[in-house]
Order: sequence, then structure tokens, then C-alpha cells
Amino acid sequence: MKTPSILPVSETEGKKWPQFLAATLASLAVFTTGLHTGWPAPSLPKLLSDEYPYDISNDEASYVTIIGHLGNLCGGLLGTTLLDKIGRKKTILAIAVPQLVSFLLIILSYQLMELLYIARFVGGVAEGMTFTIIPIYIAEIAEPSIRGTLGTLISVTCMFGIVYANVVGSYLSIKITATTFLVFPAVFILLFWKMPESPYYLLMMNKQDEAEAALKFLRRKASVGQELTLLIKDVNRQMSESGTFKDIFTIDSNRKAFLLMIGTRVVQQWTGVSAFGLYIQLLLGEATDALSPQIGSTILLFIQLIMAVLSTFFVDKSGRKPLLLFSTGGCCLNLLIQAVYFGLKEHTTVDVSVLNWFPLVMMILFVVLFSTGLGVVVNILNSEIFSASIKAKCVCLVNVVFALGMMSTTKFYQATADAFGLTVPYASFGLISLGGCVFLYLFIPETKGKSLEEIQQQLKGRKSRSSMMVKA
Repeated sequence: MKTPSILPVSETEGKKWPQFLAATLASLAVFTTGLHTGWPAPSLPKLLSDEYPYDISNDEASYVTIIGHLGNLCGGLLGTTLLDKIGRKKTILAIAVPQLVSFLLIILSYQLMELLYIARFVGGVAEGMTFTIIPIYIAEIAEPSIRGTLGTLISVTCMFGIVYANVVGSYLSIKITATTFLVFPAVFILLFWKMPESPYYLLMMNKQDEAEAALKFLRRKASVGQELTLLIKDVNRQMSESGTFKDIFTIDSNRKAFLLMIGTRVVQQWTGVSAFGLYIQLLLGEATDALSPQIGSTILLFIQLIMAVLSTFFVDKSGRKPLLLFSTGGCCLNLLIQAVYFGLKEHTTVDVSVLNWFPLVMMILFVVLFSTGLGVVVNILNSEIFSASIKAKCVCLVNVVFALGMMSTTKFYQATADAFGLTVPYASFGLISLGGCVFLYLFIPETKGKSLEEIQQQLKGRKSRSSMMVKA
């Protein structure tokens, strides 16, 4: 593989923009995943109306959303299988195939309703591959000083996709919306095709010359000898571990990293964020008539998008742990306050009609609080905390927990809201978030500004050298 050279390089002074370019183009696949994630919010009301040619019950509609998460599980396994066999770049390009198939099947579901379930499953496969592979690729091409910032691109581009799906899907039919989606995977393939492979992967495959060429492209430097030498040592040290599934549990640092990410993903999902996202228009329709569900959901998503963009400016300055604690604590308080409001509204004779605007305002605040930490930092941690030898396997297993969390919280929300009203799911999510604050405070390490090898040494409880990679 030959890495392209598109501008003259410097002998000594590197540039960061090629890393931003590669990460941004890789994240175009995340944008399309955002279309898949955001599709149910505007589409569920249409599926339950006369606009769709088939009669679908609330329960059937819930399975249309959940089956995508089942595909997510399979996609994570598929991505892990391909990741170390054909490489990060080729696996990322392969994501476009199930994305295209998913949108085509949504269009064809007007002829056969069952194709809608298959479409959502296939889209979930692409989603699982996306969140397994792209965070790893970005972490491996980035310098420590900007790794957090580049990691936020995953959240930003995903939110762009969700907003686009919500806006377009609210005003166009399901078929036409899916048709507009088809262009994005094709554009992604064309633009990402010329980007370099991960230097980490190339060194894992003993392709030192290609790794050097990739580093020169990413750093815009004619000489990357010092960084290459350090990377070779780091990769060789990490690859000296056998890299089996057994190593995840028998090597202390691997086990610690794995359990930390499992716990963090559980905390993230049990704020209820996935359920709120999938049911946002139906939720707003039940909770308030201050604004139409279409306008209210669009406002919420735009705010979430703005917060995701803003996070790129402070995630490498504030640190991972403080942002996680602030975000989780704020979400906890927000959810419990909303639970009290819905409790008064649904289970007492107290007249809360004067506060009809309250649920929308609180959901806006929830989105802001979630986006400052849980919405961006968890993905960054997932990409940087695992050793190279078991990274693919660990990210795959964590992604399984991620998908199960989305499935379980979505179904839990739908079942409890239908049976008991909104009080129960909001109170449950709030109390679990409270436990999440304790977990994050006690166990999550700070990884800001550290090289991937320094993070491994930190997990092993050793003092690492102050700088193991060339930092700008």
C-alpha cells in the first residue's frame, strides 16, 4: 500500500491538518450511521399512521427500532473479525455496503413490510462495525495532544446524521427520505479511498516502510524516525501479549480496562439517552404541547449537535474524568426532577398545566448535560484504553454491551411508559445515573494528553515516561 502525498512535507515541522482530514473523512461513515440511528424518531409516527401502507402496532414499531441493535451486535463481531485481518482502512470502507443495502430495503419495504425489519438489522450491522472500528482508527492515527479532539468527531458527525434524518424525515415520506440517504455511503467511499492505513496496524503486520510512509503523510514531515522508533517499541511490547480472548481476563491491565469500559457504557446507556432519541417525537407528543413534536425534536437535536461541536474545543483541556462526572451528575439530577414532575402530573390531582413547557426545557438541559461528557468522552475512552494486542476483541465485546444497553433501555422505556406512565422510566434512569456517578468517581482514570502506551502503563500501575510520542 502506497500512502499518497498531496502537498510538500517539512523536514522538521509537522502539521496536524492531515490527521483532521483522515479522521473527518473516516467519520463520514459515522454520519451515515447517524442517519440510521435518527431514522426511527420521525419515522415511527409515520409507521403508526395511514401514511405507511401497512398497519403496525406500537409493539411491532418498538421491534422495528430494537432489531437494529441486534444487528449492531453482529456488526461488532464482523468488524472485529475483519479489523486485524484486512486492516482498519479496508474494514472502514466495507461499512458502506450494509449502509447502502439498509436504505434500499427501506424503500422496498413499501412492497413487503417484513423487509423493514431486515433493513433495520442490516443498518445495525453497519452501526456495530462503525463504532467498533472508526474509534480505533482515529486513536491510532492521532497525536496524543489532539486525540481527544479528533475523537469527538465521531459524536459530531453522528449528530449531524441524526439531525439530517430528523429534519428530512419529518417532512418527507419514509421512501423519499431513504432515497436521499443512498448518496452518502457512495460519497464516503470516493473520499476515504485515498486515506492512509493506521501506522499501528501496519507495524502489527511488520510493514515498517508502509508505517513510516503513513506517518509522514499524517504528520506532514519528511522525517518521522523518532516517533516511528517509539511506536515500534510500543507495538512490539503490546503485541508480545498473545492477544487471545483469555488475555482480556487473565492480564490485570486488560481486565481492568475492559471492566472500566463495560461499566462506563452501562452508565451512558442507562441515562435513557437511546430511548429518548428513538422515541423523541412520540415522547414530546405525550409530555407537552408547548411545541409540535417535529419542531421540539429538531430543537433538541440541533442543541445536541451544537454541544457536540463545542466539545471539540474543551475535551483535550478539561480532561476526561471531570467531564464524565459533571455530565453524569447533571443528567441524574435532571432525570429525578423530571420524574417528580411526571409523578405529580400522572399520579396526583396537582394541576401542572401551567408548567406545560417544563418537559421540553428539561429535555433541552438533559441534552446539554449529556453532550458535555457522556456523549463524547465514552467513545474517546473506548478507543484509547485497550492494548493493541486485544483492542479489537475488547472493543467488540464492549460494543455488544453497548448494543444490549440500547436494546434494553429502549424496551424498558416503552414497556414501563405504556404500563405506568413516564414517571417510572425517568425515576429509574435517574437512580441508575446516581450509581454511575459513584462508579466513575472511584474507578475511571484520566487519559488526557497520554500516549496509548502511557495509558497501558498507567493501568498496570507503573510510572511511564513523560513523553513517549512526539508531541506538538
